[in-house]
Amino acid sequence: MSTIFRSAVLAAMSLGFAAAPAVAQEASILSESTVIGQNFGYPTGTPGQDTGETGTTDFVAELAVFFKNHELLNLGDIEGETFFGVLAPVRFRHYASETVTVELGAVLGQNFGDEDSLDEINALIRVAFEPADNMHIIGGTLIPTHWTHDALYDDVQKFRDLTEQGLQWRVDRENWKQDTWINWRIREGEIDAEEFEVGNATQLRFFEDRFRLDGQVHWAHAGGQISLSPRVENNLAVMAGMSWGFAQDLDIDLIEDLRIGAAAFYSSDDTKQTDQVNGDAWEVSAVMDLRPSEGTLVRIDASYFNGSDYLARRGDPLYTLEDYAQLGATGIWSLGENGRIEAGAVWQGTEDHSNYTAQVNLIWGTAFIADAIVRR
Repeated sequence: MSTIFRSAVLAAMSLGFAAAPAVAQEASILSESTVIGQNFGYPTGTPGQDTGETGTTDFVAELAVFFKNHELLNLGDIEGETFFGVLAPVRFRHYASETVTVELGAVLGQNFGDEDSLDEINALIRVAFEPADNMHIIGGTLIPTHWTHDALYDDVQKFRDLTEQGLQWRVDRENWKQDTWINWRIREGEIDAEEFEVGNATQLRFFEDRFRLDGQVHWAHAGGQISLSPRVENNLAVMAGMSWGFAQDLDIDLIEDLRIGAAAFYSSDDTKQTDQVNGDAWEVSAVMDLRPSEGTLVRIDASYFNGSDYLARRGDPLYTLEDYAQLGATGIWSLGENGRIEAGAVWQGTEDHSNYTAQVNLIWGTAFIADAIVRR
């Protein structure tokens, strides 16, 4: 444990104070997609395009090709996985008023290597209400690009569950970021137990974004009253964290953000078949965002996690380990006005094992004016 800790701290210090620091985020950091990455507010899924005028309708063609490979070696029950496929939410988007937008369409999904032409087609039905500037209440098909920590909610869940359905509240203001949602995963039946999850991620920013205060909660429930299934599960994961940024003081154009942070975690897992188990953990991290050119973002990040009996059933299983260090880098490049490509790799160390995660994501989106089609 001490060897991993020293390595992580030395790496963060050398990067952070010599050229670049590191929060090894496996999750995609794309910010303009509605299906891949992490973002705030109500993203359009059409990079580089403005929203339409009240009373107009457009047709959104959005595409996200994803590749993520976990090479996890000799870690007991934790196995490596590879995700490779495409998600394409296509929909008509109608601007009903200054505060209401309605989207109707479908989410198409294809896992590469499968024989079927399309693995899934799910309905996309979304109503977004903006009661105040940059504050949205969303009903129906949710925006799944949550910026929740992987220790609470694994980003690859979106590859397993093609769509999320329920209610959502998103805020994207200068000093307040919010994502609160309920995802109704499985409706209770005679045999199947119901499954749903409630998530929240809140971030407050102070002192010209130097100081950030984070609070996150994720509750996953399975069970029911009329189902014949004996399954009853309740899992709660909580995170409280803070970070401090130094980029403003350096006044270096290349460095967009330079930040160190710390967080504490708590989990509670309770099932009908087992006794309740409580766990806790902590993490230290560092991250630096670089802008080498317009349309290019490079993030270098590192973190060290230490836990005891910590368990989030919808989180990344790597965070069930007692010791877990990461060091990685991710780059995003613009492909014209409407496209982005992201590539990154992360080294992950625990005890005497080294593991690696690599990802490549490609997004493209545009909106075509559809008023003439709709009127016909």
